[in-house]
Amino acid sequence: MTGPETGVPRGDVVVAAEIAAPGRFIVSARTNHLVSDSRLVDGEAIHAGELLLAALASCALANIENRAAEAGLPAVRVTATASHTRDADDPTYYRRTVLEIGITGVGDPDGWALVDNFVATCPIYNTVRRGSGIEVTLNGRRRPETAGSARRSGTDGDRARG
Repeated sequence: MTGPETGVPRGDVVVAAEIAAPGRFIVSARTNHLVSDSRLVDGEAIHAGELLLAALASCALANIENRAAEAGLPAVRVTATASHTRDADDPTYYRRTVLEIGITGVGDPDGWALVDNFVATCPIYNTVRRGSGIEVTLNGRRRPETAGSARRSGTDGDRARG
């Protein structure tokens, strides 16, 4: 998939965002839209880091609910709470991410089997767990290579840290 304006390859899932007002953003996925606020302003809407946690918790719920239904486990109730802590020395990265999953209606062996399946199959969880390369473009173009430019490991020199 490529962007219509630039022809730059995109991923399988596309989310777009635009500034609606200073510190307030409209995020769109397919035909769905939501408001997000910068954590640096006093807005009441969800912040970017919270969206990441919401994606992680939502993936856990969907995965576990689906797997429980496939396994014929009746009356399973699942909850998820996700949190993270910024690193004190490097605020560009989350030092700790915690996902608390609650499952009622099954015993611990079945509960852990559902959690293990989630951990083994969720791309959001595994991306946060491992960190991954990330490619950044500006106006549809990759950063030009320059002699002596500071580069980090990872795709196109930038590293996403979960």
